[in-house]
Amino acid sequence: MSTRKFMLWFGIAWLSFSILFFIPFVFGFAADPEALIAIIPMACIFIGLGGVFVWIGISHDIKKKKYLKNGISYYAKIVAFEENHNIMINGRPIVYVEVRYYDRSGKIESAMLSTGSGSRSGFNLGETVQIAVYNGKAILVSEKSQNIRLQGEENLIMSYNAGAQNIAQLRPENYYCPHCGANLMISRGQTVKCPYCDSFVTNTRTYA
Repeated sequence: MSTRKFMLWFGIAWLSFSILFFIPFVFGFAADPEALIAIIPMACIFIGLGGVFVWIGISHDIKKKKYLKNGISYYAKIVAFEENHNIMINGRPIVYVEVRYYDRSGKIESAMLSTGSGSRSGFNLGETVQIAVYNGKAILVSEKSQNIRLQGEENLIMSYNAGAQNIAQLRPENYYCPHCGANLMISRGQTVKCPYCDSFVTNTRTYA
């Protein structure tokens, strides 16, 4: 489950609990204004927090609909990943994908887009995602990448990875962990954390 969906469902649960918890108090102390004065502000705080979580959960979908309605949709290729350590999600830095795509004039453009998650799960290097551009800003529309071939995708990917000789070199490949021998799937130049021994492993193979 994505972070946004988690926030939405958590907010709905928080709102439901708050309403069900405070309604009996409000009706029970309806004849006691002093008690109501003490209860109502607290109820508003709890309900307001639930509303904030719900808003965080749905704000991206609202923004996505706006971009799709008023902007331009493109298919783009994932060429790199970046972590923003200033924003942490469940103790992990939020992950951004860098994409390249052809605009309407055929020019290669690039964008750095938030996945809204602290994991790269569902987004693979060299695969295709849908994006939307509106007023010079881009957002990620796809919930995950797909292995869809685009016309001229070689130029999109190779223009970023100038040292690569072919697209196959940019896709995850078998690479053994030097610490425990586990078989991992790592793109050349990429570093991942081995799920078996928790050591960081870099695919050091060159493009030559």
